[in-house]
Amino acid sequence: MKTISDSPPGRQGPLKSMTEMKATKKRFRAALAVIIAVASHAFAGEEKQEPFPDLRLSGSLRLRYEHQSNYNIKRYGIGKSDDFLLTRLRLNFDLMLREGFHAFAQLQDAHFFFSDLSRHDFPKSCPYENRLDLRQAYLEHKKLWGGPFGLKIGRQAINYGDNRIWGPGDWGNAGRYTWDAAKLYYHTDFIHIDAIAAERVLYDPITFDGSHYPYEVFGLYGRLPRNKAASVDLFWVLKRDAHHNVKGESGTDDLNRHTVGAHATGEFGKTEFGGFDYAATGAYQFGNHGKDDVHAYALLGEVGYTFKRRLNPRVYGAYTYASGDSDPTDGDNETFDAVNGARANYYGRMNLFYLKNLVDYQCGCSVEPAENMKVSVDYHLVGLARSKDAWYYAAPHRRDNTGASGRNLGQEIDVIVKWQVPLNTSIKKAIKKFELMAGYAYFVPGSFIERTGPAGDANWGFLQAAAWF
Repeated sequence: MKTISDSPPGRQGPLKSMTEMKATKKRFRAALAVIIAVASHAFAGEEKQEPFPDLRLSGSLRLRYEHQSNYNIKRYGIGKSDDFLLTRLRLNFDLMLREGFHAFAQLQDAHFFFSDLSRHDFPKSCPYENRLDLRQAYLEHKKLWGGPFGLKIGRQAINYGDNRIWGPGDWGNAGRYTWDAAKLYYHTDFIHIDAIAAERVLYDPITFDGSHYPYEVFGLYGRLPRNKAASVDLFWVLKRDAHHNVKGESGTDDLNRHTVGAHATGEFGKTEFGGFDYAATGAYQFGNHGKDDVHAYALLGEVGYTFKRRLNPRVYGAYTYASGDSDPTDGDNETFDAVNGARANYYGRMNLFYLKNLVDYQCGCSVEPAENMKVSVDYHLVGLARSKDAWYYAAPHRRDNTGASGRNLGQEIDVIVKWQVPLNTSIKKAIKKFELMAGYAYFVPGSFIERTGPAGDANWGFLQAAAWF
């Protein structure tokens, strides 16, 4: 898999001049105008009835202070700490044209302050800064010709299930994933099927986000009828790069990585004392990575029990396995690619690990000490699936091709407090929801990290306030 840190931009890489940027903006605006005009005609059905058109305005503002010690977003073992402030404003414009047909746009303005890092430390895409830009702009018709088909076309966020396969990555200040995409769907009471063709937007911290990562993504996502006992989703995703420049162990060629799998959630064993809940995901990957054959897989499972008692205590255990490469010279790519998934909630809140060559044994508990307040504690024992493969943030971070450094990555403990602050009626007219969060995490490195470079304990803390209006 090519990442933003080690991949050339390809034919759709960052623009090289202001002239090209202005031309791209003009083309985008013209294309959007054509889409609106064509769609308005194609989707025309019944005569327009009141109260349409109806413009609905909303948005959110988020402020977060973070402290990082002995690591940052780029690397671990830096031997110093960094404190910084993140701000993110989003403004939403939702124009309802008729029942089930609307045009949506979202502006985003994201900044960071006081950090030792600057936007110049991220030459291709900055995860912290995305000055006033068009994050989403799409047209959606939910019932084409009054039937079960729907269409969503334009710039959009895509998320399904628990966000491990498709997720927006919204914990990051700029957001992790946004797509220029077309999504055709078929939704009935029995099944939901979405077909997707998309290019991932490359965030430019200063100018308009008019460029893309050098790959395309196609997918099918099906959701079977949902009930408390079991809800099952089925998916297929193809990540393709046809530029003939993807480097594998045995040579350079295209990328064609298929991911097929299922995600299930449900509840069972309910009694007067409480009940169990579970979630599970399994995925298998095949195709080619350059000249290499792809054979990789991931298994993720969680079981929890919630007591019907004061504070609503819940305990859980979870297991994550994402395959790694057993031999870096045999021409077989066995490292699982994390597809388009979020990671902040799953593999440790410090974001030191990714769904690649990973084993994560996890347990935790949570309580609700007050109305709309939740306190959670999570413990992770983390290791490599294969000792000869790399430790991944997203890109390879450290590697021992001999395997002599072992597989133990370390231990992390996370504590998170979330409180949705009650609002009186007068305030609710202006602010729909106001939420406070705070958290702390501590990481102790294992033998692999200690043997492959700078080590030492690391910690992270944050305070966050967010309002939706």
